[in-house]
Amino acid sequence: MSAKVLLVAGWGLLSPVLAQTPPSPPPSAAAKPSVATPSTLSPTAKEGIRLAQRNCPSDGFDKAGCAKAIALLQAAAAENPDQQDVQLALAQAYWNTSFRESPQARTQGDLRQRALDIYQRQVELGSKDARPYWELSLRQKDEAGRLPLLRRTVELNPSHPQANRELARTELAVGEVDAAVRSYQKHLEVSPYRDSSDALAHLDFAKRLEDVGRPKDATQVTERVSTLMQGERRATRCEVWRAADPKLYEQQAELSKQVKALLPYCTETASLQQATDLERQGRVDEAIVAAKRQIAENPKVEGAHVMLERLYQDKGEPAQAAQVATQHLEQESDSKEKCERFKELAPATVRAMPQDQVETLRRDCRQP
Repeated sequence: MSAKVLLVAGWGLLSPVLAQTPPSPPPSAAAKPSVATPSTLSPTAKEGIRLAQRNCPSDGFDKAGCAKAIALLQAAAAENPDQQDVQLALAQAYWNTSFRESPQARTQGDLRQRALDIYQRQVELGSKDARPYWELSLRQKDEAGRLPLLRRTVELNPSHPQANRELARTELAVGEVDAAVRSYQKHLEVSPYRDSSDALAHLDFAKRLEDVGRPKDATQVTERVSTLMQGERRATRCEVWRAADPKLYEQQAELSKQVKALLPYCTETASLQQATDLERQGRVDEAIVAAKRQIAENPKVEGAHVMLERLYQDKGEPAQAAQVATQHLEQESDSKEKCERFKELAPATVRAMPQDQVETLRRDCRQP
């Protein structure tokens, strides 16, 4: 599966510091609005935060630029230690910089401890901002330590995009199943669906509920996933349900029927995998043979048609590519899927297709 589940922290992507677990790459330092009333920031503070946002994220980290941001943030914090946006930006900058230090260097641990101290201090002061509780929760070594921090996070920011989900997972881990069900329902209510990674995360939680003897609650989450995925491409929906435990849907007659109808579009794909391997090796003619074999074995697998069209284009044979595309579109009965596939065709393929078919597709798909 290519879909990945992302955890977005209050100031970016973060990985908790777990005992005996190597750290992940540093997170982004992109700021998020505070739920507390922000203090008026000094020019030094504003510039420090700006530079931290630009130079300290893991993607595009600039050592010299981040060091300058830290210096400005330290100066701003010394002038006014109560500026929470400054403190949180400084903590994130320390944390991200630590990942650029050698694992054997004492400075790495020192930088992380500075970040943790800032978050801890904000929590001890009873901050009305959800961010320090959320950030500190991500760095706890055990679920019991995370639980009160996550509860305070959602108390201060009920619509936090990830905290309700993490709270539900933590509650389930410590055996508070009823609370976990409520927290996950809240997560489903307040967190907008983004893509198939969310669907996979929801199904993972449903499986956990199934495993602790809550099949009805698992069914509710599973049904919600089915609703959320209605706008996804068929191939994407197929891959998600292929990854799901059949127990999550086999007792739901209508959903089970829908899943069984979907699965042929992403299963029985051995020849497609072989074609992919051959293409990587530069063995284009052999890859074409394998892709054709895949279509003969299971013509519902869209990836085989896509690959075959691309391979012919790579060989400089647009007429062959157009023939593959034409046959695929003619056999497609779902109008939405047909239009999506048509939009993805290479321009050279479209030019080589029968123009009356192209005009019909453009009209039906409302393309210029």
